[in-house]
Amino acid sequence: MSGPDPTPLPHTTILSTKHIPQPTAHDFLGAYLDRATTDPALQPNAGIGEHGPVSRTTAAAPNIILHNLKRVQAGLAGEVLGRDLALAKMKEGAPAQNGGEGAWEDKKQFEQEQELVQVVAEGEDGMDLDGDAGEGDVTGAVDKEERKRRKKERRKAEKKAKLKGKDE
Repeated sequence: MSGPDPTPLPHTTILSTKHIPQPTAHDFLGAYLDRATTDPALQPNAGIGEHGPVSRTTAAAPNIILHNLKRVQAGLAGEVLGRDLALAKMKEGAPAQNGGEGAWEDKKQFEQEQELVQVVAEGEDGMDLDGDAGEGDVTGAVDKEERKRRKKERRKAEKKAKLKGKDE
């Protein structure tokens, strides 16, 4: 432990900070972003090449820092941005893997949904739910108004069954 002392840190100069108004900050940030689009030395992810700084930003891999600075600039201009869609897509991917299709659901609710699907399927297949298949013309077909009435009654019954299942 009594080895040579580590090299001292270089001298640091601390400048005083002062607040600037939002319009001034907006203009300053806008000027920086304009220059950063043409000068790779101002881009945070630039690398050093044989002939100086080289931009690593491509259309496939945009610079996230410059993207966020553009959002800050828009916020300084008074725009309400809401959520960032790129981040929202990344966040949506994670829950879909954990709790998506493989998640368990309530057995009672599942059975009620299956019964409801079965009732709807039987009604659409032409099975007579009301027991009055003999009404109509001689071919046994039911006129349009009668079908509408039955469909409306069937939908009401389905809604009642669904609400009853939720209440229990």
